[in-house]
Amino acid sequence: MDPYSRWKVILSRFRRKLPLDVEHCSPIALRHIILDVRTPPAILDRIAQAYCDDEHILRDLVRCPNLSETTLAFIALAASDEVKSFISGTRVMELVAVEDAPGALVKSETALAPGAKFGPAGAGKEKKKLNLMMQLQRMTAPQKIRVAMRGAKEARGLLVRESNKQIALAVLHNPRLTDGEVESFAKSTNLSEEVIRTIGSNPEWSKKYSVALALVNNPKTPPGVAVNFVSRLMDKDLSMIEKSRNVSEPVRAAARNLISKRQRHK
Repeated sequence: MDPYSRWKVILSRFRRKLPLDVEHCSPIALRHIILDVRTPPAILDRIAQAYCDDEHILRDLVRCPNLSETTLAFIALAASDEVKSFISGTRVMELVAVEDAPGALVKSETALAPGAKFGPAGAGKEKKKLNLMMQLQRMTAPQKIRVAMRGAKEARGLLVRESNKQIALAVLHNPRLTDGEVESFAKSTNLSEEVIRTIGSNPEWSKKYSVALALVNNPKTPPGVAVNFVSRLMDKDLSMIEKSRNVSEPVRAAARNLISKRQRHK
């Protein structure tokens, strides 16, 4: 009996008796679990989270007919663009994401599925839409943390606003995070103080002038953090901060004192 068939027999015989540890399954057993139509969606979700970096496993999961839409959205948000394209083709599905404007939709994957045929008028058969951001809101906290640490820009922009600090801070550990996003976060008044404080304490990010300026101007930045960056600012920016009513008095006072000090040394 070949190894695949042997595992099939074992799993069918002891399915209800053996605790399933998907994180330490052999590749053969894992593939059998994924391809077995009797595998519950909850198990497939655990596999997706445990192997979100393995594109071969993710592709097998996408083929599963009993994969839940929430897990499919998790894969689309956490995986590479290649896997997104694979989802669009394999599931004959269009992935969409919600913009900031209520009810607005943005297409993130519009390619026709392989073999899709055009009608007489040249229009392709309409594909089922999967609203990624709507599914994201339905995810559990652990799922959101995984997406925050692995997900694409649209997911990062939403999850960094989460009231759950673990989820919001996980976005800052995403290796795909760009300098432009960090600067945007530093300017935002919609983020938690903890997120702003973490950006300010990161030497790689805060050494950039645009980020330091954004932190000083942001009323959500704790005064003790903002004051530390005042000495790095140029005179024109100091003058604006001194007059601004959006920043705290300690920050304005620090800017005022530095302007006076620099004038005396001229």
